[in-house]
Amino acid sequence: MLYGTALVACADGADADGDPSSPAIELSASAIEVLGTSDSLAVVRDLEVLGDGSVWVLNSQEPYFMGFGAGGEPLGAHGSAGGGPDEFPMPSAFVAGGWGGEAWVLDLLHHALIRISRPSDAEQFSLVSTSVPRGSVRSGMSMLDPSVRTARLGDEVIVPHSTATMDGGVLQFRYGLLGADLVAVDPETGGARTLVALGDVLDDPSGDFIQSDGGFPLWYRLWAPCGESLVRVYDRVRNQLRGFDGSGAEVDPIDLPPVPFTEVTPRQFAGAVFALRQAELTGDVATRLTPEDSLRLVNRMADMVQGTPRELASYLPRYVDLRCSEDGTMWLRPLDLDAGGLSGGPVWLRIEPDGAARDVRLPDRFDALRFTSSRIWGVSRDEFDRSSVASIPLPTR
Repeated sequence: MLYGTALVACADGADADGDPSSPAIELSASAIEVLGTSDSLAVVRDLEVLGDGSVWVLNSQEPYFMGFGAGGEPLGAHGSAGGGPDEFPMPSAFVAGGWGGEAWVLDLLHHALIRISRPSDAEQFSLVSTSVPRGSVRSGMSMLDPSVRTARLGDEVIVPHSTATMDGGVLQFRYGLLGADLVAVDPETGGARTLVALGDVLDDPSGDFIQSDGGFPLWYRLWAPCGESLVRVYDRVRNQLRGFDGSGAEVDPIDLPPVPFTEVTPRQFAGAVFALRQAELTGDVATRLTPEDSLRLVNRMADMVQGTPRELASYLPRYVDLRCSEDGTMWLRPLDLDAGGLSGGPVWLRIEPDGAARDVRLPDRFDALRFTSSRIWGVSRDEFDRSSVASIPLPTR
């Protein structure tokens, strides 16, 4: 029996490098180029880079949106909580790739895409339709992360859509989220079509899941646009990145290197799911504990975990994020057990369009949020945990 809802962890991590003879590419902290910062920046939840070089960020507190020009000049800060037409009750994430050269955010309670890159000229596009009713746009990315990935694909916007409910139990609900549809919405006409029904094309990962009393899997649904007319989806069972073009037809998959781990120790598992267990007990994942209290609780949880290392590994996601640049290069982030929580560390696996893979290690305290063909964009945090919008140029190939 597993302790609580899900106590399991990853093994001491084999290298995810596609070629063990190739050392990881190390990006130095000295290469970080800061674009801009603000005293109002808290935790940056998402970031969007527009074609003119400007950058907009989604902040964890008001003001929700802050913009910086290509030269670092401030473009405005706005966005407050509330249910009014010009307020944002639940801003989730930016539309990756923008739309019409502007930055748009998905607000879940408004069930709409809202333009935020013109603070004085707001515009929104409602997603409400018979195809995409309210409450059907769901993440599936993480049990604790409210963000929902949407993305431009050509002249349409892709949104994840699921009608799964809790009626069949937690496990069936989780499988329903993983197997949701990717729906293409035309902002000009309001029309919607199913691009990919993930439940039909992806193999059911539950065959690898070793069920135990009180446990459920914490897999992520990972997908990203990889250019103007291609979506990539991570297939856990086949260990591939599957591809689907703008018509929904499948293209050749990308085979991935051996999975980063196949076994997990009780101590690693306890560290990975600590935030989830804390949320169950306190109802608040933001509760601050001293390092000593956290260590004591994790050790206590580890003592209560049961299961073989391979059984425990069946519960955890192998990768926690998937991004693509406009040239089709894929970036896959392995779960890092040493980092604690269901998160990745500084290493990303870069996969070229031809399938060649290599580890890239980012500087510590740099959080990547967008990848272009020449740069990695994200947030750099100093020793006082103050955030700045920044980028790192990629080495020439």
